Amino acid sequence: MIKNLPGVGLIATVVALAFAINSLQPAISALALCVAFGFLIANFLTWPTFASSGTTFASKKLLRIGVALLGVQVSVLSLQAIGFKGVLTVLVIVTLTIFGILGLAKIFKVSGDLGLLIGVGFGVCGATAVAAIRPQTRATQEETTYAIGLISLCGTLSIFVLPFLGHLLGLSDQSFGAWAGAAVHDVGQVIATASVWSDEALKSAIVIKLARVCLLAPIVLILSIRHRRYLLAQGESTQSSEKIPLIPFFVVGFVALAVVSNIFQIPTNVYDAIVLTSKLLLGAGLVALGSTVRWSSIRVIGARPMAMGLCAWVILGGVSLAAVRITGL
Repeated sequence: MIKNLPGVGLIATVVALAFAINSLQPAISALALCVAFGFLIANFLTWPTFASSGTTFASKKLLRIGVALLGVQVSVLSLQAIGFKGVLTVLVIVTLTIFGILGLAKIFKVSGDLGLLIGVGFGVCGATAVAAIRPQTRATQEETTYAIGLISLCGTLSIFVLPFLGHLLGLSDQSFGAWAGAAVHDVGQVIATASVWSDEALKSAIVIKLARVCLLAPIVLILSIRHRRYLLAQGESTQSSEKIPLIPFFVVGFVALAVVSNIFQIPTNVYDAIVLTSKLLLGAGLVALGSTVRWSSIRVIGARPMAMGLCAWVILGGVSLAAVRITGL
C-alpha cells in the first residue's frame, strides 16, 4: 500500500487542479479535465516512474469504488416524480441512443467497442458511464480516452446550442428541462445547460438525468455477462472462467448503496460527502487512464468517430426533443 502513495499523491494534485477549474467554470467537466491532464502530462512532459504503482491502483481500484459510490444518488422518489410514462420515455431514449450509435458505428466503420463506449456515454451519464463499462468491453485505453473527449465536446456544445434552440421553439421551463435532462450527457453539463434557462428547468432536468443514471447498473450487468461469454468463447478454461465475476463487485456496491439510500434517510452532509468522494475517486481513476494513452495511438483512430459522434449528438437531441414533446414531460 505504501508503494502506491507517491503515485496517488501526484494524481490527487492533478484531480485537485481539475476540480478547482471546474469550480470556477462549471461548464467545463472536471472528469474530462482529469483525463486531459493525465494525457497531457504523459505526452508532453513525462509521467514519472515512481507513480506507476499508484497509477495502476487508481485506474483499477479507486475508479471502481467511485462508480460504486454513485449508487447513493439513485432515488426512487426521482422515478416517482416523472411517473411510469417518464421512466418508459427515458428507457426508450437510452435504448435508442445506444443501439442507434452502434448502428452508426457500422456505417462509419468505427470499432464496435468504441461505438459502445460512445453510445452508453451519450445515453447514460457521460464519462462516468464510459469508465464504468470499459472493463466489460474490449475497448483500448486510446478508445476510452477518445470516447470521453468526444462526449465532453458534444456535452459542452449542448450548453450553448440547446438554450438557443429552446427559445426558437418556444419551449416551456419544464419541457426544456426535460429535454436537457434527456439529451445532455454529463451531470455537470446537464446542470449548466438547464441553469441557463431557469430554476424550474433545472429541477426538471435533474429528475430526468437521475432516471438515466439509474440504468447504469443494469447496463453494466448485461455487458458483464456478454463479456464473460466472449472470454469463454475465446477458449477460457472452466477454472479460469470462474475467476471472471458474473456481477462485478462495484455493481454490487452500487446497488447496495442505492437500496440503503432509499430505505434510510441519509443526513445531507453525509450524502454530500459521499457524492464528492465518488467524483474525486472517479477523477483519480481517469487521470490514471489518461496517463497511459499516447497521442500516436489516438491519431490512428482517425476522424471518423468524431464525425459519427457529432451525427449521434444531433440525432439524440432530435429524438429526445420529440419524446419530450410527445409525452408532455
